[in-house]
Amino acid sequence: MTEFVDQIRLRVTDALSDLSQARAAGDDYRVQVHTGELESFARLAEENGVRVPELEPFRAA
Repeated sequence: MTEFVDQIRLRVTDALSDLSQARAAGDDYRVQVHTGELESFARLAEENGVRVPELEPFRAA
């Protein structure tokens, strides 16, 4: 499962960077897209017992 965890973490890092860039550019559509992507990663991580602290703000309430 190490490769799985590594891939999730890598993709989360990329998505967080993309989200930050979208916010800085004021691109609301891209902000929504990347937020949705991170919410999906949060669900995937939770379903598989993977803790990724950066995803805490994106977990479902």
